[in-house]
Amino acid sequence: MFQGGSTFQKAVLDAVGQALFVLEVGDDGLPRYALMNRKGRSLTGFSPGEYEGKTALELFGGAVGEHAFALHKRVLEARVTQTYEVTLPYVQRTIYLNTTLEPIFNDAGILTHLVGTSNDVTSERELDMALELTKIAKEKAEEANQAKERFLANMSHEIRTPMNGILGISELLNETELDDQQALFSNTIYKSATALLKIINDVLDFSKIQADKISLQDQAFSLRDQVEDVGALLWSRADNKGIDLRTEYPETIPDTFIGDAHKIRQIILNLLGNAIKFTERGHIALGVSYRRDACLPLRISVSDTGPGIGDDQQNIIFSAFEQVDSTATRRVEGTGLGLAITKALVERMGGKITVASTLGQGSTFSIDLNLQIARDTKVLSRPPQAPLTSFRNKKTIQSASRTDALSTQPIQMMNGLRIIVADDNKTNQLLVEKILAPTGANLRFANNGQQVVEAYKSSRCDLILMDLSMPKLGGIEATHVIRAFEKKADWPACTIIALTANAQPSDVEACLAAGMNDFLTKPFRKKELLTLIKSSCSVLIEHGYD
Repeated sequence: MFQGGSTFQKAVLDAVGQALFVLEVGDDGLPRYALMNRKGRSLTGFSPGEYEGKTALELFGGAVGEHAFALHKRVLEARVTQTYEVTLPYVQRTIYLNTTLEPIFNDAGILTHLVGTSNDVTSERELDMALELTKIAKEKAEEANQAKERFLANMSHEIRTPMNGILGISELLNETELDDQQALFSNTIYKSATALLKIINDVLDFSKIQADKISLQDQAFSLRDQVEDVGALLWSRADNKGIDLRTEYPETIPDTFIGDAHKIRQIILNLLGNAIKFTERGHIALGVSYRRDACLPLRISVSDTGPGIGDDQQNIIFSAFEQVDSTATRRVEGTGLGLAITKALVERMGGKITVASTLGQGSTFSIDLNLQIARDTKVLSRPPQAPLTSFRNKKTIQSASRTDALSTQPIQMMNGLRIIVADDNKTNQLLVEKILAPTGANLRFANNGQQVVEAYKSSRCDLILMDLSMPKLGGIEATHVIRAFEKKADWPACTIIALTANAQPSDVEACLAAGMNDFLTKPFRKKELLTLIKSSCSVLIEHGYD
């Protein structure tokens, strides 16, 4: 008999580093605890007098005891070694044991004992559970991000659609004969809608940054052109406030770099726009320098003579929704997202942004980047300028030349161009009609994707302006059907331009993948639409239509 075991046996078992226990099968066929080594007693908390001669059900009781007793009986019946997991719940923590139970037979082949070894796998189980919880939390976070993206995309679409009507119609209204008061009202509508669009774009940009959806499209571009374009674009805003806007791009600095020109332009626009917004008098300078021995050699800086930023504020201005003047009586409106977006874009490019400021004297924001210099790459550049240029006189000349160029373009240059406008929104149809009717284009309208397919099959056209979100058949699906029909009927491909409030990069990719030729996001300007149509249908416009 093994009952209790000898002192030597107990000493040997206590020396074993893992929990070990022996169950003796009684005359009634029930396995009862006969021995536990020191490790086993430590895990279960039982002394020899408490466990000896008791079944697992009697010792542990409850669900734990029932489960352990059932496992012991299963090994007795199977008469083979089995491994299983046991859970021991305690007040402060739960212990998980990986247990192997082996049947022991005497010389007569009678099963007399069960010998078990248990390893404490609590740490592993807790790690597994932590990883599982982390996985679940990550999945939930991803689901939340996706839901947020869908919400923002839907809200963007729903807001952009009516704004397209507001901006477009007010722009057309400004081209009509108005008295002073009517012109004031019309301009106010247009400017307010433009400001709202800026807020929407800021929120969307920030949501993309939070979701790590910002990608960089690196290619050769002229930084000098970007600097001059932004300066010219914002000159009138500075001039209206009596501020002298200057640019400094020395001839010794490389002109062409490899990088994302659109993001660089957005960064410069944000910084220069902020400087104009907060500066009431003096000047603003947009400068570029290049330090070949620095880790981040390219520096773009914007200096102003504005109110300056206190030391206690300089650490928070790059946070989202923060402004230097955050009081209810602040004089400058805005979302407080511009610098947060700028910082995120700069860091995405591997650069850094810093600010140096003195209250009452002004601020200088500096962007340091390590953009590769483009060599042996032909990029259109403008003629050299003096290192320091004021946009006061230059802008007047540019504005006049652009007006002259537009006025010399024949309004009937699209005469006879067959266009189908697919949009379920009557306001958008009206806007496109008012923009294109004076060009002499032949317009037809479709209220859904099915109608545009039927209209195209019944009578060919030269151009389709395709909305994406339409009833019955969406723009993507309609394009697939049209392209398949053209291939089957051996028709030349019609130019299809997406004209939609869906503004996500994935929407552009989906449109091009479906077979569309170009993409224009609502709200659009009259000039943008006309320019895109002319470039997309340039061959037809130049040589005539079938």
